[in-house]
Amino acid sequence: MSVASFYQSKSFKNHWIDFWFGALLLGFYCITVGFLVFPSNSGIQSSYYSLVVIPMFALLPVIRPSKVNLKLLFIFLSAPVYLAISSFWADPNIATAYREPVFFFKLVLLLLLLFLAVRMLLDRNPEFPITWVYVMAFVGGVSAVASLADYVITHHSVLPNKFPRFKGVIWGGDTNRVAAFYTAAFLANLFVFFNASKMYKWLAAVSVVPLVACVLLAQSKVPLAVILCSVLVVAFSALKKGNKLWMLITVTALSAIGLWLVFGTNTFSRHYSFFIRGEIWSVALEELGSQWFFGAGLNYRVSLVADGTTFGQAHSFIIDAMRFGGIVVVCLLISQLITGLLNAYRHIANPIVMFLLVWWLSGMGTALVEAQQPLIRPSYVWFLYWIPLIMIIQVCDTKQSVCTTTD
Repeated sequence: MSVASFYQSKSFKNHWIDFWFGALLLGFYCITVGFLVFPSNSGIQSSYYSLVVIPMFALLPVIRPSKVNLKLLFIFLSAPVYLAISSFWADPNIATAYREPVFFFKLVLLLLLLFLAVRMLLDRNPEFPITWVYVMAFVGGVSAVASLADYVITHHSVLPNKFPRFKGVIWGGDTNRVAAFYTAAFLANLFVFFNASKMYKWLAAVSVVPLVACVLLAQSKVPLAVILCSVLVVAFSALKKGNKLWMLITVTALSAIGLWLVFGTNTFSRHYSFFIRGEIWSVALEELGSQWFFGAGLNYRVSLVADGTTFGQAHSFIIDAMRFGGIVVVCLLISQLITGLLNAYRHIANPIVMFLLVWWLSGMGTALVEAQQPLIRPSYVWFLYWIPLIMIIQVCDTKQSVCTTTD
């Protein structure tokens, strides 16, 4: 066989597809589970460009997604596209850092590629999300143990008389974001606990302990609320099933968490964190002024000054989006919320959908008080908002397709 005929053969095409699908799957793990491993955001971005973008451009000429729901794709892209278009009327003179409009359309392309990548991975293996959640659960547990070890080594001189806020060894030590990442890993372990075999069930129960400890030490309020609600759900489930052992465990856990919050930390006495966010949001909305409907147009960064301090963003992804895209982009984001909730509700009996929904809602809770506008390069907003939303849309669409075919 000549070299030319080999390259044209079906065998070469199959090897080409297998290789790039392997790279794409690895890339998906890196840009999701990687948030629990990489010490900074550069690892996420490098993984996305090298292991998602390149494989997608290698695969799309030879294979297509079996089915793309254009209505869902339109709803998914509507807010990013509008924010990108709004950059044309943005005032570069007020920008702390400026980017040309083409930069924001590149970000829309990155989101589109991830949307299609998940669709193609599900086409190839509809059950891959289950393995993915298992990996997220146990990698999160190992990461939490490493972070706790670093915490003890760093602060051993003041422990146990004082418990400084936990930062971890991932994501540059950003306390609130690290807590949000570990909360997602905690939820993944709950999924494993309720759906796996006995061996994995106990492994998940052990893995939960360091993750909860990290969130408690971080003193981040939204992740704490998610964990408390989750423990209450487990307690209710144990009560309903008459499982006295797990009732005792959950009541003990709730009591321990409550005592820790009251006597062990100053989580609810940090009044400045409440005050300054209110100040930032007030300044952001005041600057919007008469441009409240269409927004002032998207700039890469426009600093805000509140209480004499300069902030690079509004610390709320909905308010930050609103100051650039006005009421229009808020409505588009609400349409995404409604779509995600409706799709998840139709398949709420599916444990993987339930996990994705709780992850997405808890991520939005964090983003509402912590994040910037959502059209950014692969970063924490992707983990909190875009990735679980894409997974909800695509997993539910896959299940719907299966049901339709069966009927």
